[in-house]
Amino acid sequence: MRAYLPISHDELTDFLQSGTKKVESIFAATPFFTGENEELDEEEIEYLLSFEAATQSLDLRSSKNAPGIVIAIELSAGQVNIVGEKTVSLNSDLLWDQVQCALLLFPEEEELIWFATQEIELNLAEWK
Repeated sequence: MRAYLPISHDELTDFLQSGTKKVESIFAATPFFTGENEELDEEEIEYLLSFEAATQSLDLRSSKNAPGIVIAIELSAGQVNIVGEKTVSLNSDLLWDQVQCALLLFPEEEELIWFATQEIELNLAEWK
């Protein structure tokens, strides 16, 4: 299951260095959310969730010029504890190996900018 985590620059730095992150809940395409949006295909549902996470990430920025940061995570079914409307709670920590990419949202923009996992560390200093 693909999930989207809004994250601050400092939290992302810590996650990258430690390799693990404790998370209570994370945006995911739950049966409730997909049922409410049944006219959308999987890609459109994923975009809605990632954009909502990105919008929330704007509140986590270290400066007004910094982008909001979201990381896409591939969850295992065994990690999901409780399924909510558009989030799931987890029963185990996230591992850096589960990170699929980073998505950035700059203020006043409507498009997410995609970065491959291997590009995160290379560009992290620019996202502060």
